[in-house]
Amino acid sequence: MRVWAVSDIHTDYKENLEWCQQLSDDDYKQDVLILAGDVTDNLDTLRATFECLASKWKCVFFTPGNHDLWVRRQERGQYDSIGKLERVQQVCKECGVLCAPKCIDGVWIVPILSWYHATFDREPDIPGAADVEKVMVDFQVCNWPRPDMSARDTSVAAYVDALNEPMLGNLETVLEMEASSQSGWPKVITFSHFLPLQELLPEKRMLFQPNLAKACGSDFIQRRIEELKPMAHIFGHTHFSWDASIGGVRYIQWPLAYPQERRRRQNGGQGWLPLLVYDTETGLTEEKRTYWASLYKANGRNPENVQPAPWVGK
Repeated sequence: MRVWAVSDIHTDYKENLEWCQQLSDDDYKQDVLILAGDVTDNLDTLRATFECLASKWKCVFFTPGNHDLWVRRQERGQYDSIGKLERVQQVCKECGVLCAPKCIDGVWIVPILSWYHATFDREPDIPGAADVEKVMVDFQVCNWPRPDMSARDTSVAAYVDALNEPMLGNLETVLEMEASSQSGWPKVITFSHFLPLQELLPEKRMLFQPNLAKACGSDFIQRRIEELKPMAHIFGHTHFSWDASIGGVRYIQWPLAYPQERRRRQNGGQGWLPLLVYDTETGLTEEKRTYWASLYKANGRNPENVQPAPWVGK
């Protein structure tokens, strides 16, 4: 059995839905796909995407991203973003897509529900950068059960993280029991949409929107990772391919991204496929060379430098 990963497939775009449809009908029948969020805010498109992918893989695991919980004008008054989450989860259930932990062929695949909080960002700001609420449309199209809940503090992130219970707390106990009856910790792969560590984002001076750092990650995810001790964690959201080992955990982002972003890749993005991350016969695959992870592995990050990169200032 093999485990593949992809994020940010954004099938609102016709090209991206066609990408899903053109994936092999035969190559993945015994395999698992991890889909790390951001499919679509349209429930009909979500269903079509899930039905397509579920027909190609043995198992598809999913956790929602910010786009999946947008509440559009025609939905307002019916439910908030948590209500949207419940509807997304219902579509998952009806399509056979998994959003709860499950052990497949000796490997635990563990989705982690999450939301970002601005206090995740602990690095110096870039003077004059646009406010996070102007950068992220989420602040206009996501709404929450209480008026005092905000992504500017940890209230939304804590609320969403709590939805992982009692499932992940129980799983930690199960993993500890398995570890005590065998030699070593069980094989675990976790995944979230948002970032668990700020080191998985380019320095602010490299970004066209530096305050993306305030709307991309959650400390709650990293706490879950520390509890569950995975060999790898898959994430998404920023559309930067990434593959790096930090503190004994392999952190991987492999986004399909928007069509216009994909066209800037090698060969215009032709031939882009989900990334193979694990094989039960050979274990974790070798680290994939990605631009940002390779750059920082060679040179380190220097977030104290707040001078915008040349391409940002153009």
